[in-house]
Amino acid sequence: MFPGAKCPPIVYLKLDHNMFGSAGVENLCFGLKTNEFLKMLSLTYCGIDHKGARPLFEVLIFSKSKMEELILTGNQLRNEGAMMILNGVSIAKELKKIYLADNQFNEEPEMLESIKSCMSRNKSLAKYDFKNNDLRDNGKCLIFSLK
Repeated sequence: MFPGAKCPPIVYLKLDHNMFGSAGVENLCFGLKTNEFLKMLSLTYCGIDHKGARPLFEVLIFSKSKMEELILTGNQLRNEGAMMILNGVSIAKELKKIYLADNQFNEEPEMLESIKSCMSRNKSLAKYDFKNNDLRDNGKCLIFSLK
């Protein structure tokens, strides 16, 4: 069934605290990667690791995407997954907010470069949530220097 008068499109999708992990997010993203209606996707504490980052990247880079907010708080993306997500975020045209809090990434040079690149490339993004990761002095100095 396609969106229309009898079936309005899903605009906000909140699947928090469902432990479907990366395999589940891959299945979900298969259906979302060409979605033109979704504005907010929330997948907090879903057990998503770095393997789930690629399907989310594909959702973010869809040219007709209307997604404004992606919430991935409390997963285990680590550096590899967070960098993949930030690469997609840097391309996403409509995204305004990204929540990557509590995803176990740190301030290794390639991670900081990924943050810097994302912040430099996507000027429409108004909110980055990186709290409860392992960003220390170098990471915080980098972020504050870009604002």
